[in-house]
Amino acid sequence: MAEQWLHLWGWVAVYYINFGILEGLTFGALILLRPVTNRLLRPRHRVWLWAVGWLAAVMITWYEVLAWILPVPFSFRDLVIPRVGERGNQSAAPLFLPDGAGADGAASIALPGGAEIPLDAALLERALPVLGGVFLVLAVGVLVWSIRQERRLLRLAQHGERLDQTALEEYGITRTNVAVCLCGGLPASFVYYGHYTGIGDGVRYVICLQRELPRERMRLVLLHEMEHIRLRHPICKGWMALAMGFHAWNPVLWLAYRLTCRDMELACDQAVLKKLGDRDRRDYTRALVELGSGRHLWGTVTSFGECDAALRVRRAVSWKPESRVRTAASLLLAVLMVLFFYCGGPVWSRFAPVRGSVPEDWAAYVSGGAWVQETARKLEEPDWAPAEVWSRTPEQLVVQDGDGRWWLICFLWRGTREDYSIGSLHEILRTPSLEEYDKIL
Repeated sequence: MAEQWLHLWGWVAVYYINFGILEGLTFGALILLRPVTNRLLRPRHRVWLWAVGWLAAVMITWYEVLAWILPVPFSFRDLVIPRVGERGNQSAAPLFLPDGAGADGAASIALPGGAEIPLDAALLERALPVLGGVFLVLAVGVLVWSIRQERRLLRLAQHGERLDQTALEEYGITRTNVAVCLCGGLPASFVYYGHYTGIGDGVRYVICLQRELPRERMRLVLLHEMEHIRLRHPICKGWMALAMGFHAWNPVLWLAYRLTCRDMELACDQAVLKKLGDRDRRDYTRALVELGSGRHLWGTVTSFGECDAALRVRRAVSWKPESRVRTAASLLLAVLMVLFFYCGGPVWSRFAPVRGSVPEDWAAYVSGGAWVQETARKLEEPDWAPAEVWSRTPEQLVVQDGDGRWWLICFLWRGTREDYSIGSLHEILRTPSLEEYDKIL
Protein backbone atom coordinates (compact mmCIF):
# COMPACT_ATOMS: atom_id res chain seq x y z
CA MET A 1 0.00 0.00 0.00
CA ALA A 2 2.79 2.39 0.92
CA GLU A 3 4.59 1.61 -2.32
CA GLN A 4 1.43 2.38 -4.32
CA TRP A 5 1.10 5.75 -2.60
CA LEU A 6 4.76 6.53 -3.25
CA HIS A 7 4.25 5.49 -6.87
CA LEU A 8 1.35 7.93 -7.13
CA TRP A 9 3.43 10.68 -5.53
CA GLY A 10 6.11 9.85 -8.07
CA TRP A 11 3.75 10.86 -10.86
CA VAL A 12 2.82 14.00 -8.92
CA ALA A 13 6.53 14.75 -8.57
CA VAL A 14 7.10 14.33 -12.32
CA TYR A 15 4.15 16.63 -12.98
CA TYR A 16 5.48 19.42 -10.75
CA ILE A 17 9.09 18.90 -11.80
CA ASN A 18 8.03 19.54 -15.39
CA PHE A 19 6.39 22.79 -14.32
CA GLY A 20 9.42 23.59 -12.15
CA ILE A 21 11.74 23.20 -15.14
CA LEU A 22 9.56 25.59 -17.13
CA GLU A 23 9.49 28.09 -14.24
CA GLY A 24 13.26 27.77 -13.84
CA LEU A 25 13.84 28.52 -17.52
CA THR A 26 11.43 31.47 -17.39
CA PHE A 27 12.81 32.98 -14.17
CA GLY A 28 16.35 32.29 -15.38
CA ALA A 29 15.70 34.38 -18.48
CA LEU A 30 14.23 37.18 -16.34
CA ILE A 31 17.30 37.07 -14.07
CA LEU A 32 19.61 37.38 -17.07
CA LEU A 33 17.58 40.41 -18.18
CA ARG A 34 17.92 42.13 -14.78
CA PRO A 35 20.45 44.75 -16.02
CA VAL A 36 17.83 45.84 -18.56
CA THR A 37 14.69 45.52 -16.46
CA ASN A 38 16.29 47.34 -13.52
CA ARG A 39 16.68 50.39 -15.75
CA LEU A 40 13.43 50.23 -17.70
CA LEU A 41 10.90 48.79 -15.24
CA ARG A 42 9.74 50.42 -12.02
CA PRO A 43 10.13 48.12 -8.98
CA ARG A 44 6.37 47.65 -8.55
CA HIS A 45 6.10 46.56 -12.20
CA ARG A 46 8.95 44.09 -11.72
CA VAL A 47 7.00 42.65 -8.77
CA TRP A 48 3.97 42.18 -11.03
CA LEU A 49 6.16 40.38 -13.54
CA TRP A 50 7.45 38.01 -10.85
CA ALA A 51 4.00 37.54 -9.31
CA VAL A 52 2.42 36.13 -12.48
CA GLY A 53 5.11 33.45 -12.60
CA TRP A 54 4.83 32.58 -8.90
CA LEU A 55 1.07 32.15 -9.21
CA ALA A 56 1.49 29.89 -12.26
CA ALA A 57 4.04 27.81 -10.33
CA VAL A 58 1.35 26.86 -7.80
CA MET A 59 -2.06 27.16 -9.45
CA ILE A 60 -1.97 24.99 -12.56
CA THR A 61 -5.35 26.30 -13.74
CA TRP A 62 -3.71 29.74 -13.96
CA TYR A 63 -1.06 28.22 -16.22
CA GLU A 64 -3.81 26.75 -18.38
CA VAL A 65 -5.60 30.09 -18.67
CA LEU A 66 -2.38 31.82 -19.71
CA ALA A 67 -1.74 29.14 -22.33
CA TRP A 68 -4.78 30.27 -24.31
CA ILE A 69 -3.78 33.96 -24.24
CA LEU A 70 -1.47 34.69 -27.14
CA PRO A 71 -1.71 38.25 -28.50
CA VAL A 72 1.89 37.99 -29.79
CA PRO A 73 3.12 35.88 -32.75
CA PHE A 74 5.22 33.65 -30.50
CA SER A 75 6.14 33.32 -26.85
CA PHE A 76 8.93 32.15 -24.59
CA ARG A 77 7.04 28.93 -24.05
CA ASP A 78 7.24 28.16 -27.76
CA LEU A 79 11.01 28.41 -27.52
CA VAL A 80 11.61 26.18 -24.49
CA ILE A 81 8.78 23.60 -24.30
CA PRO A 82 9.81 20.63 -26.45
CA ARG A 83 6.58 18.65 -26.06
CA VAL A 84 3.30 18.65 -24.17
CA GLY A 85 1.07 15.99 -22.67
CA GLU A 86 -2.46 15.16 -23.74
CA ARG A 87 -4.90 16.61 -21.23
CA GLY A 88 -8.30 16.30 -22.87
CA ASN A 89 -9.90 19.67 -23.60
CA GLN A 90 -7.45 21.58 -21.39
CA SER A 91 -4.13 23.10 -22.30
CA ALA A 92 -1.27 20.66 -22.06
CA ALA A 93 1.29 20.37 -19.31
CA PRO A 94 4.96 20.63 -20.38
CA LEU A 95 6.69 17.27 -20.63
CA PHE A 96 10.43 17.59 -20.22
CA LEU A 97 10.39 14.39 -18.17
CA PRO A 98 8.07 11.70 -19.55
CA ASP A 99 4.77 11.00 -17.79
CA GLY A 100 5.07 7.36 -18.84
CA ALA A 101 6.08 5.16 -21.71
CA GLY A 102 4.72 5.95 -25.14
CA ALA A 103 2.70 3.66 -27.38
CA ASP A 104 5.91 1.93 -28.46
CA GLY A 105 6.94 1.35 -24.84
CA ALA A 106 9.80 3.85 -25.02
CA ALA A 107 10.38 6.93 -22.87
CA SER A 108 12.72 9.90 -23.20
CA ILE A 109 13.78 13.16 -21.60
CA ALA A 110 13.00 16.05 -23.95
CA LEU A 111 15.27 19.08 -24.11
CA PRO A 112 14.42 22.59 -25.36
CA GLY A 113 14.98 22.59 -29.08
CA GLY A 114 13.60 19.11 -29.66
CA ALA A 115 16.55 16.88 -28.73
CA GLU A 116 15.69 13.78 -26.72
CA ILE A 117 17.62 11.53 -24.35
CA PRO A 118 16.39 7.90 -24.38
CA LEU A 119 15.22 6.61 -21.02
CA ASP A 120 14.57 3.06 -19.92
CA ALA A 121 10.81 2.90 -19.24
CA ALA A 122 11.29 0.06 -16.74
CA LEU A 123 13.88 2.12 -14.88
CA LEU A 124 11.46 5.05 -14.80
CA GLU A 125 8.77 2.86 -13.21
CA ARG A 126 11.21 1.60 -10.55
CA ALA A 127 12.44 5.10 -9.78
CA LEU A 128 8.98 6.60 -9.30
CA PRO A 129 8.46 5.49 -5.66
CA VAL A 130 11.89 6.90 -4.70
CA LEU A 131 11.20 10.15 -6.54
CA GLY A 132 7.75 10.38 -4.92
CA GLY A 133 9.19 9.88 -1.44
CA VAL A 134 11.91 12.52 -1.88
CA PHE A 135 9.43 15.00 -3.36
CA LEU A 136 6.93 14.46 -0.55
CA VAL A 137 9.53 14.83 2.21
CA LEU A 138 11.02 17.97 0.65
CA ALA A 139 7.64 19.64 0.04
CA VAL A 140 6.30 18.87 3.52
CA GLY A 141 9.58 19.97 5.12
CA VAL A 142 9.58 23.39 3.45
CA LEU A 143 5.90 24.01 4.18
CA VAL A 144 6.24 22.96 7.83
CA TRP A 145 9.26 25.24 8.18
CA SER A 146 7.20 28.14 6.81
CA ILE A 147 4.18 27.42 9.06
CA ARG A 148 6.33 27.09 12.18
CA GLN A 149 7.98 30.46 11.58
CA GLU A 150 4.65 32.17 11.03
CA ARG A 151 3.27 30.67 14.24
CA ARG A 152 6.33 31.88 16.13
CA LEU A 153 5.81 35.39 14.82
CA LEU A 154 2.11 35.21 15.66
CA ARG A 155 2.96 34.35 19.27
CA LEU A 156 5.20 37.42 19.41
CA ALA A 157 2.34 39.57 18.16
CA GLN A 158 -0.15 38.15 20.65
CA HIS A 159 2.22 38.95 23.53
CA GLY A 160 2.54 42.56 22.37
CA GLU A 161 0.42 45.61 23.09
CA ARG A 162 -2.24 46.15 20.43
CA LEU A 163 -2.92 49.76 19.52
CA ASP A 164 -6.56 50.82 19.53
CA GLN A 165 -8.28 52.40 16.54
CA THR A 166 -7.83 55.95 17.90
CA ALA A 167 -4.06 55.47 18.09
CA LEU A 168 -4.01 54.02 14.58
CA GLU A 169 -5.87 56.99 13.16
CA GLU A 170 -3.18 59.26 14.60
CA TYR A 171 -0.77 57.44 12.28
CA GLY A 172 -3.17 57.75 9.36
CA ILE A 173 -4.36 54.11 9.43
CA THR A 174 -8.12 53.90 8.89
CA ARG A 175 -8.41 50.28 7.72
CA THR A 176 -10.28 48.19 10.27
CA ASN A 177 -8.77 44.89 9.10
CA VAL A 178 -5.25 45.91 10.17
CA ALA A 179 -3.95 45.25 13.68
CA VAL A 180 -0.80 47.00 14.94
CA CYS A 181 1.10 45.60 17.95
CA LEU A 182 4.07 46.97 19.89
CA CYS A 183 6.35 44.06 20.75
CA GLY A 184 9.57 43.84 22.67
CA GLY A 185 12.60 41.90 21.51
CA LEU A 186 11.80 41.97 17.79
CA PRO A 187 14.78 41.75 15.40
CA ALA A 188 12.83 43.92 12.94
CA SER A 189 9.36 45.30 12.42
CA PHE A 190 7.21 43.27 10.04
CA VAL A 191 3.72 42.63 8.67
CA TYR A 192 2.11 39.29 7.93
CA TYR A 193 -1.13 38.19 6.30
CA GLY A 194 -3.36 36.39 8.77
CA HIS A 195 -5.62 36.71 11.79
CA TYR A 196 -4.70 38.14 15.17
CA THR A 197 -6.74 36.10 17.66
CA GLY A 198 -8.26 33.60 15.23
CA ILE A 199 -10.67 33.18 12.34
CA GLY A 200 -13.54 35.63 12.58
CA ASP A 201 -11.73 38.45 14.38
CA GLY A 202 -11.96 40.69 11.28
CA VAL A 203 -8.18 41.11 11.06
CA ARG A 204 -6.38 40.28 7.81
CA TYR A 205 -3.00 41.95 8.35
CA VAL A 206 -0.97 42.19 11.54
CA ILE A 207 1.87 44.74 11.82
CA CYS A 208 4.38 44.11 14.61
CA LEU A 209 6.54 47.10 15.57
CA GLN A 210 9.59 47.25 17.77
CA ARG A 211 8.38 48.77 21.02
CA GLU A 212 11.52 50.87 21.48
CA LEU A 213 11.08 52.81 18.20
CA PRO A 214 10.66 56.60 18.60
CA ARG A 215 7.27 57.91 17.53
CA GLU A 216 8.54 59.56 14.34
CA ARG A 217 10.52 56.49 13.34
CA MET A 218 7.46 54.37 14.06
CA ARG A 219 5.41 56.53 11.68
CA LEU A 220 7.87 55.95 8.84
CA VAL A 221 7.96 52.21 9.43
CA LEU A 222 4.16 52.08 9.47
CA LEU A 223 4.04 53.96 6.15
CA HIS A 224 6.33 51.32 4.66
CA GLU A 225 4.36 48.36 6.00
CA MET A 226 1.05 49.87 4.88
CA GLU A 227 2.48 50.08 1.35
CA HIS A 228 3.18 46.36 1.53
CA ILE A 229 -0.47 45.84 2.43
CA ARG A 230 -1.73 48.19 -0.28
CA LEU A 231 0.35 46.38 -2.92
CA ARG A 232 -0.75 42.92 -1.64
CA HIS A 233 2.83 41.82 -1.01
CA PRO A 234 2.05 39.56 1.99
CA ILE A 235 -0.40 37.58 -0.15
CA CYS A 236 2.16 37.33 -2.94
CA LYS A 237 4.80 36.11 -0.49
CA GLY A 238 2.40 33.44 0.67
CA TRP A 239 2.12 32.18 -2.92
CA MET A 240 5.90 32.28 -3.19
CA ALA A 241 6.37 30.21 -0.04
CA LEU A 242 3.83 27.66 -1.28
CA ALA A 243 5.56 27.51 -4.66
CA MET A 244 8.89 26.85 -2.98
CA GLY A 245 7.31 23.89 -1.22
CA PHE A 246 6.73 22.27 -4.63
CA HIS A 247 9.93 23.52 -6.27
CA ALA A 248 12.48 23.65 -3.45
CA TRP A 249 14.80 21.47 -5.55
CA ASN A 250 15.23 24.27 -8.11
CA PRO A 251 18.05 26.74 -7.23
CA VAL A 252 16.85 29.23 -9.85
CA LEU A 253 13.61 29.70 -7.94
CA TRP A 254 15.50 30.36 -4.69
CA LEU A 255 17.37 33.18 -6.43
CA ALA A 256 14.12 34.45 -7.96
CA TYR A 257 12.57 34.43 -4.47
CA ARG A 258 15.32 36.70 -3.16
CA LEU A 259 15.08 39.08 -6.11
CA THR A 260 11.30 39.27 -5.81
CA CYS A 261 11.61 40.22 -2.14
CA ARG A 262 14.17 42.88 -3.05
CA ASP A 263 11.85 44.39 -5.66
CA MET A 264 8.99 44.41 -3.14
CA GLU A 265 11.07 46.43 -0.68
CA LEU A 266 12.23 48.84 -3.40
CA ALA A 267 8.63 49.29 -4.57
CA CYS A 268 7.50 50.20 -1.04
CA ASP A 269 10.46 52.52 -0.55
CA GLN A 270 9.59 54.42 -3.73
CA ALA A 271 5.93 54.67 -2.76
CA VAL A 272 6.78 56.03 0.71
CA LEU A 273 9.42 58.48 -0.55
CA LYS A 274 6.88 59.88 -2.99
CA LYS A 275 4.63 60.82 -0.04
CA LEU A 276 7.34 62.46 2.10
CA GLY A 277 8.96 65.85 2.10
CA ASP A 278 12.72 66.39 1.87
CA ARG A 279 13.30 66.27 5.63
CA ASP A 280 11.22 63.11 6.08
CA ARG A 281 13.06 61.47 3.18
CA ARG A 282 16.36 62.02 4.99
CA ASP A 283 14.86 60.53 8.15
CA TYR A 284 13.54 57.58 6.18
CA THR A 285 17.00 56.94 4.70
CA ARG A 286 18.55 57.05 8.17
CA ALA A 287 15.91 54.56 9.36
CA LEU A 288 16.97 52.19 6.56
CA VAL A 289 20.59 52.47 7.69
CA GLU A 290 19.81 51.89 11.37
CA LEU A 291 17.11 49.23 11.08
CA GLY A 292 18.29 47.30 8.03
CA SER A 293 19.08 43.73 9.05
CA GLY A 294 19.31 42.13 5.61
CA ARG A 295 17.56 39.06 6.99
CA HIS A 296 14.88 37.42 4.84
CA LEU A 297 11.68 36.29 6.51
CA TRP A 298 9.82 33.29 5.15
CA GLY A 299 6.15 32.86 4.37
CA THR A 300 3.71 35.77 4.19
CA VAL A 301 5.97 38.04 6.27
CA THR A 302 7.49 41.26 4.93
CA SER A 303 9.92 43.22 7.09
CA PHE A 304 11.01 46.85 7.01
CA GLY A 305 14.66 45.94 7.46
CA GLU A 306 15.00 42.91 5.18
CA CYS A 307 16.60 42.66 1.73
CA ASP A 308 19.79 44.46 0.78
CA ALA A 309 19.71 47.55 2.98
CA ALA A 310 22.78 49.06 1.25
CA LEU A 311 21.05 48.98 -2.15
CA ARG A 312 17.86 50.43 -0.72
CA VAL A 313 19.79 53.27 0.92
CA ARG A 314 21.50 54.13 -2.37
CA ARG A 315 18.16 54.14 -4.19
CA ALA A 316 16.59 56.30 -1.48
CA VAL A 317 19.43 58.84 -1.62
CA SER A 318 19.17 59.12 -5.41
CA TRP A 319 15.35 59.13 -5.48
CA LYS A 320 13.65 61.46 -7.95
CA PRO A 321 9.96 61.83 -8.83
CA GLU A 322 8.88 59.57 -11.67
CA SER A 323 7.61 61.16 -14.84
CA ARG A 324 4.29 59.94 -16.18
CA VAL A 325 5.88 59.02 -19.49
CA ARG A 326 8.46 56.74 -17.86
CA THR A 327 5.82 55.18 -15.63
CA ALA A 328 3.53 54.50 -18.62
CA ALA A 329 6.44 53.08 -20.63
CA SER A 330 7.41 50.85 -17.71
CA LEU A 331 3.84 49.56 -17.38
CA LEU A 332 3.59 48.87 -21.11
CA LEU A 333 6.89 46.98 -21.15
CA ALA A 334 5.82 44.93 -18.11
CA VAL A 335 2.58 43.91 -19.86
CA LEU A 336 4.47 42.91 -23.01
CA MET A 337 6.93 40.85 -20.97
CA VAL A 338 4.08 39.07 -19.18
CA LEU A 339 2.53 38.20 -22.55
CA PHE A 340 5.82 36.96 -23.95
CA PHE A 341 7.11 34.97 -20.98
CA TYR A 342 3.92 33.48 -19.56
CA CYS A 343 1.28 33.31 -22.28
CA GLY A 344 0.80 31.10 -25.31
CA GLY A 345 3.02 28.16 -25.96
CA PRO A 346 2.36 24.74 -27.48
CA VAL A 347 -0.84 23.08 -26.36
CA TRP A 348 -2.43 19.80 -27.24
CA SER A 349 -5.25 20.03 -29.75
CA ARG A 350 -8.51 20.82 -27.97
CA PHE A 351 -10.44 18.13 -29.91
CA ALA A 352 -9.66 15.67 -32.67
CA PRO A 353 -13.10 14.67 -34.05
CA VAL A 354 -13.50 11.29 -35.73
CA ARG A 355 -16.46 11.21 -38.10
CA GLY A 356 -17.71 8.35 -40.22
CA SER A 357 -17.79 4.66 -39.58
CA VAL A 358 -16.67 3.16 -36.30
CA PRO A 359 -13.70 0.76 -36.56
CA GLU A 360 -14.67 -2.90 -36.46
CA ASP A 361 -12.27 -3.59 -33.57
CA TRP A 362 -13.92 -1.18 -31.15
CA ALA A 363 -12.01 -2.41 -28.07
CA ALA A 364 -8.64 -1.87 -29.75
CA TYR A 365 -9.70 1.60 -30.87
CA VAL A 366 -10.78 2.64 -27.38
CA SER A 367 -7.75 1.25 -25.61
CA GLY A 368 -5.30 2.64 -28.14
CA GLY A 369 -2.98 -0.18 -27.20
CA ALA A 370 -2.80 -2.00 -23.88
CA TRP A 371 -4.44 0.43 -21.45
CA VAL A 372 -8.04 1.24 -20.45
CA GLN A 373 -8.88 -2.44 -20.97
CA GLU A 374 -11.55 -2.40 -18.30
CA THR A 375 -13.23 0.54 -20.01
CA ALA A 376 -13.03 -1.21 -23.35
CA ARG A 377 -14.78 -4.29 -21.93
CA LYS A 378 -17.52 -2.10 -20.49
CA LEU A 379 -18.07 -0.38 -23.80
CA GLU A 380 -18.34 -3.72 -25.60
CA GLU A 381 -21.59 -4.49 -23.78
CA PRO A 382 -24.76 -4.16 -25.91
CA ASP A 383 -25.96 -1.02 -24.15
CA TRP A 384 -22.75 0.74 -25.17
CA ALA A 385 -22.50 -0.16 -28.84
CA PRO A 386 -21.44 3.19 -30.34
CA ALA A 387 -22.85 4.52 -33.56
CA GLU A 388 -20.32 7.38 -33.85
CA VAL A 389 -17.20 8.57 -32.08
CA TRP A 390 -16.91 12.33 -31.84
CA SER A 391 -13.79 12.68 -29.66
CA ARG A 392 -11.27 10.31 -28.09
CA THR A 393 -8.53 11.39 -25.69
CA PRO A 394 -6.64 9.46 -22.98
CA GLU A 395 -8.97 11.05 -20.41
CA GLN A 396 -12.39 10.98 -22.05
CA LEU A 397 -14.56 9.73 -24.88
CA VAL A 398 -17.56 11.38 -26.53
CA VAL A 399 -19.66 8.76 -28.35
CA GLN A 400 -23.16 8.25 -29.67
CA ASP A 401 -24.95 5.02 -28.82
CA GLY A 402 -27.41 3.06 -30.94
CA ASP A 403 -30.38 5.05 -29.60
CA GLY A 404 -28.93 8.36 -30.79
CA ARG A 405 -27.82 9.50 -27.33
CA TRP A 406 -24.47 11.22 -26.82
CA TRP A 407 -22.35 10.22 -23.84
CA LEU A 408 -19.33 11.82 -22.21
CA ILE A 409 -17.21 9.04 -20.66
CA CYS A 410 -14.41 10.11 -18.33
CA PHE A 411 -11.64 7.70 -17.37
CA LEU A 412 -10.27 7.32 -13.86
CA TRP A 413 -6.57 6.69 -13.34
CA ARG A 414 -6.01 4.46 -10.34
CA GLY A 415 -2.25 4.53 -9.95
CA THR A 416 -0.58 2.78 -12.88
CA ARG A 417 -0.57 3.47 -16.57
CA GLU A 418 -2.42 0.24 -17.35
CA ASP A 419 -5.05 0.50 -14.61
CA TYR A 420 -7.87 2.71 -15.90
CA SER A 421 -11.59 2.45 -15.32
CA ILE A 422 -14.71 4.50 -15.98
CA GLY A 423 -14.79 7.50 -13.68
CA SER A 424 -18.10 9.02 -14.76
CA LEU A 425 -20.78 8.73 -17.45
CA HIS A 426 -22.89 11.69 -18.52
CA GLU A 427 -25.59 11.93 -21.15
CA ILE A 428 -24.93 15.33 -22.68
CA LEU A 429 -27.56 15.84 -25.40
CA ARG A 430 -29.96 13.82 -27.53
CA THR A 431 -29.13 13.64 -31.25
CA PRO A 432 -27.34 16.97 -31.59
CA SER A 433 -26.10 18.35 -34.84
CA LEU A 434 -22.37 18.79 -35.14
CA GLU A 435 -22.79 22.58 -34.87
CA GLU A 436 -24.82 22.27 -31.66
CA TYR A 437 -22.25 19.95 -30.16
CA ASP A 438 -19.44 22.39 -31.00
CA LYS A 439 -21.32 24.99 -28.94
CA ILE A 440 -21.50 22.61 -25.98
CA LEU A 441 -17.75 22.05 -26.07
